[in-house]
Amino acid sequence: MNVYLDDTQREKLAELHKETGAPVAEHVRRAVDNYLEKHGKGKDATKGKKQE
Repeated sequence: MNVYLDDTQREKLAELHKETGAPVAEHVRRAVDNYLEKHGKGKDATKGKKQE
């Protein structure tokens, strides 16, 4: 999977990396997790549901 970010997004993520030491990829994963959780598709959304 490829994700394309604009220049500003890349710059802001690079700033977060410098401030926190966490890799940019980790910040992206956290953002995706937050987005999925907000839309009811988070990691816990499938608990208790039958997987096909």
